[in-house]
Amino acid sequence: MEAIGGFIADLDSGPTTVAGVYAALSLMREAGPEEARDASLLDLQTAADLADAAEELSRLTAYWQLVASAAVDRSRKRAAQDAHAVPGWTTGWQASAKPTRPEIAEAAGTAVPARRSATEDIAVTLSAASDDGYRNTAEFLRARLHISLAEARSRLRLAEAVLPRQDLTGELLPPVREELGAAVAAGDISARSAGVTLAALEKAKPVCDTETLGRMEHALTRTAVEHDPDFLVRIAQRWLNAVDPDGSEPSEELLRQLQGAFIRRRRHGLQHLEIFATDEQFEHLITVMNTATNPRIGYDDGGSVDFRTVAQKRLDGLVGGCEVALGSGGLPAAGGLRPQVMVTIDYRDLLERIESSQGTGTMLFSGPVTASTVRKIACDADIIPVVLGGEGRVLDIGRASRVFPPHIRKALVARDQGCAFPGCSIPAPWCEAHHIDYWSRGGATSTDNGVLLCSHHHHVVHKEQWEIQVRLGVPWFIPPPHVDPGRRPCRNGFFRPVAA
Repeated sequence: MEAIGGFIADLDSGPTTVAGVYAALSLMREAGPEEARDASLLDLQTAADLADAAEELSRLTAYWQLVASAAVDRSRKRAAQDAHAVPGWTTGWQASAKPTRPEIAEAAGTAVPARRSATEDIAVTLSAASDDGYRNTAEFLRARLHISLAEARSRLRLAEAVLPRQDLTGELLPPVREELGAAVAAGDISARSAGVTLAALEKAKPVCDTETLGRMEHALTRTAVEHDPDFLVRIAQRWLNAVDPDGSEPSEELLRQLQGAFIRRRRHGLQHLEIFATDEQFEHLITVMNTATNPRIGYDDGGSVDFRTVAQKRLDGLVGGCEVALGSGGLPAAGGLRPQVMVTIDYRDLLERIESSQGTGTMLFSGPVTASTVRKIACDADIIPVVLGGEGRVLDIGRASRVFPPHIRKALVARDQGCAFPGCSIPAPWCEAHHIDYWSRGGATSTDNGVLLCSHHHHVVHKEQWEIQVRLGVPWFIPPPHVDPGRRPCRNGFFRPVAA
């Protein structure tokens, strides 16, 4: 624990404090496939010892994953704070902002700017973390390490609880969960067991005193050391039942934290939603749902028996209520547009395959759908037909307006489908239209000069570190040198998947 404490307190000293990690990595790389094949020749006892050693190595590796994640988080936050503290630092939002690269300045017919001052060089260096295009550290870790966003968040959450901390003066403090942290640092328990223990302690914290919470941490930590995670889950639940046998009445604050409509992974070809609502919210939802579950109605409009289940009728009632709201025009505007169902489909698919279910359209949130589905919803939904021209050139109104009007924005939505920044998954209704070449510098208000960006990436782009080029209707982003020294163009693969 002292070793890691020294590392955290002395992050600025360089990589020498983590030389052991690199040495271990080198040793593991040297143990190639030949050594792995030799393992199949071991006797049972030796093989079991090897498995035990490998497991301990994985637990120690998991600990250093927490250490590294916390270091990345701290470094990014520090860089962002220091960047904003540099005098004269600007974001590019000012109308008087000038191109920063000589070739751009020459193309614009302006004088090549002088070499940056020392203060400006410091500003660029310090703002590198805040300009890397990632909204937070979890997204940075997901992209850099190729791990899931849930895994990245889990590491950061666990690191905050089990690693030593620093106060405002830089003094080293023990972890929030000191005993659990010591077991993780020693490689005695896995990251999963540590996560189970931490989750149980967080649930128990509001309903028990500090002493009881300490005894619970000790018991669960010892259980995690001596048993597998499945057994630990059972013991953790017993502790929760003991400290709160009747289950406490959740507070309004807790209810606000737990409520929400969650979009889950598709199952059996169907979209999957999960809703946790307060009593008041539930009353509104069930009232709308029940408009289609009247038990006196046993037949549909055609006179045949209605075989729908109650659950299916509730869904139809909810969807019907949404259709009424969309058609009424009373919903608040999203991105300057009245909420509407937008479907993009190739004109030939719509005309030449009238009786066929082949050919695909694209819905704003659901993604690809068959042409038959498009025709089906077109019967009773507010559909905006979007016809895409060659190379993505849909509309162009020149410089008549600085603000992107609704018909231009609809064309951008049909083309980009969401935030066009690489790796971003924010949908189009939450995005803003951005002039690639600023309108104040002669840029036109057109689809060729426009791109959809979420608020975060709109701000990143306006710092003028990233460049944008539209090639054949696809926005490509050229990163700054501190993100990619080679400045290789990249594009969004979430809304426009790149072919393998």
